[in-house]
Amino acid sequence: MPPCRDTTDHVLESVEEHHVVLWMLSELAGLDPEDERFDAKMTVLIENVRHHVEEEEKEWFPKVRSALGRSRLGELGEQLAAAKPDAPHDPLRVPSAHE
Repeated sequence: MPPCRDTTDHVLESVEEHHVVLWMLSELAGLDPEDERFDAKMTVLIENVRHHVEEEEKEWFPKVRSALGRSRLGELGEQLAAAKPDAPHDPLRVPSAHE
């Protein structure tokens, strides 16, 4: 069964929000903290991340928990833990940071 349109739209929006955070991090990485734009960019980054986290925690995660169930979430958690050592530790090394 294909995913419902709402789910597809939400996932695409989430991917774009992650991309925006990576883009902002890449700008901040090359910016001197004394630059007049640094504080403004950091504030926007913080606001974006807070909004995204709130949206995931209040809307998305409860739906995922309900749809997958405790057992499947446990399996996914184990897979993520096993993959963590191979994951990039620098967010700017994530392939989507350059797309």
